[in-house]
Amino acid sequence: MTEIHRPTLGESLHAARARKRMKLPEVAEKTRIPLERLEALETDRYGDLPDDVYLRGAIRNYAIFLGLDPDAMVAIYRAARPQAEKRAPLSVAPTTRTVALVPATIGVLVLVVLILVALVLLHVIVL
Repeated sequence: MTEIHRPTLGESLHAARARKRMKLPEVAEKTRIPLERLEALETDRYGDLPDDVYLRGAIRNYAIFLGLDPDAMVAIYRAARPQAEKRAPLSVAPTTRTVALVPATIGVLVLVVLILVALVLLHVIVL
């Protein structure tokens, strides 16, 4: 039995762009989608792409620009990109949590030092 080849998202986007006879830099300028993102999309390099939510919007915009069905293109993307490759949204990036922990950590350390000083002074006064 012969298996039917279904085009990947990248193959579909590239073929549609080739039919329009457009170069990627021209598409990037007209769609305002960064050139690197378009290149990664057309070569199915999902690891080089940003968070899933932003990427689906870019896929929809690119598909509409090329005259393709945006829902079909997003469906191909969802089926192809493994869940493990999807990056955390920017709202939970590690840098935002780290910055918030620094003042709390300093506050706890100051409180511990004050308690230790108070215990030492109390011990000295009692003796």
